[in-house]
Amino acid sequence: MKNIFYKPGDGWVGDTIPFAHDGKFYIFYLHDERKGNTEDEYGYRTSWNLLITEDGVNIKDCKVVLPVGGYDDADYACYTGSVIEGNDSKFHMFYTAQNNYNPKYHRNGRPLQYVAHAISEDLIHWEKLPELTFGADESIYEPFDWRDPFVFYNEEEECFDMLLAAGLQGASEKNGGCVGLCRSYDLIHWKAMQPFYNPKSYMTHECPDLFKMGDKWYLIYSTFSEKFVTHYRMADKISGPWTAPIEDTFDARAFYAAKTAQAKDVRMAFAWVPTKRGDSDFGQYEWGGNLIAHEIKQDEDGKLKVRPSNGLINIFEKEITANNIEDIEIKNDEGEKVYVIEGMKENCLIEATIEFCEGSRAFGIGLRQDKDFANGYYLRFEPFYNRIVADMWPRRISGVNQWYVDGDKPFMVELERPFDYKALEENKVNIKVFVEGSIICLYVNDTVALTMRAYSTERKYWGFFVKDGSIRVCDIHMYETK
Repeated sequence: MKNIFYKPGDGWVGDTIPFAHDGKFYIFYLHDERKGNTEDEYGYRTSWNLLITEDGVNIKDCKVVLPVGGYDDADYACYTGSVIEGNDSKFHMFYTAQNNYNPKYHRNGRPLQYVAHAISEDLIHWEKLPELTFGADESIYEPFDWRDPFVFYNEEEECFDMLLAAGLQGASEKNGGCVGLCRSYDLIHWKAMQPFYNPKSYMTHECPDLFKMGDKWYLIYSTFSEKFVTHYRMADKISGPWTAPIEDTFDARAFYAAKTAQAKDVRMAFAWVPTKRGDSDFGQYEWGGNLIAHEIKQDEDGKLKVRPSNGLINIFEKEITANNIEDIEIKNDEGEKVYVIEGMKENCLIEATIEFCEGSRAFGIGLRQDKDFANGYYLRFEPFYNRIVADMWPRRISGVNQWYVDGDKPFMVELERPFDYKALEENKVNIKVFVEGSIICLYVNDTVALTMRAYSTERKYWGFFVKDGSIRVCDIHMYETK
């Protein structure tokens, strides 16, 4: 089955746990059927399901491989973790166990979190080892945030290390989160250590991940307090110090809980695109949604960039560009001017190169527009502010007064990407826009990504625009899958 943004027919994709083996990506993920007792109870009794792929788009769905436990078990819900191949020729799964309903696993009315263990010989059939379940060492960590174990072999220390989304005892809720650390020499017996990373900046560091690329180490984690986003940090040694690049993210709000794996010299970051409540542009973001993957590349200075995978690009084999589309020049020094094109497809890839004149205030591409280019979605470049943003119109449901249009929100504030226009050798950007159903994903110069939800699919126009400036658009192509 070919998929741009995979979603199972009987649920939604939550946190991913990718593992590379025999040149393939084994993408374990939290399968949420959204059967919670309230509309806000996401992640209710999630199992681990498995997807297998070589390219991120041709996917085999193996369904449930780690079922949830019963009411009397710690893993009434199975949450995020990791998979590693041990010295015993078996695969070891470490996952978060949580029971929101049995008071046996609560303290002061709050559910405790535990690290649970399972083993397998083929990555598909797993045997749980409940006797190895353990909670936080409360001399260092509090017991309510003790999740998302990421296990790897530390060659320098000749041991196995486990990173966790943890919280320090006695720290504030706002910035007491840390990347916790446990250590083992046999994958069975674990000892809690002082935090691996403790920046005193976030409530928690979800879904920690660690890898080496070239001569640099990278620490990945996701936060929802300062921003709802996946961050990365860099270091020359596994022991740190961990420094933040100026741009320390891979995408914006609609790309969360990313974890990585490398197969055939390609490292991919797998995450989920959140749905919005009511399948509406005006609904609040929800937990879980569709699978998304960015390929990770490394700059000469060690900073990480993202691009679409070759597998994703290659499935768009059928060109459907209108015959009358040639290079476009748009200019207006006194306001906005648009170039409207008919024939917006619900699923497609659009490619183009946009050259912009110095001093142009804003420009970009409009998608799913009406014929007046007044209602729809906009991916806008703003050189003065060094950013790329996503916008839509209308921005909200109409209010009583004419000015109830959210004019004080000049774009979707959670969908903003920093972009250094001065670093461009020419005033030129290449764009690739992947569209499938309610998801739009923009890549710029194969370095920057911006993903958004876009639920209105009925408008059939698209095109380009400029405001207070001029642009030339060339090499315009539209493709769809065969």
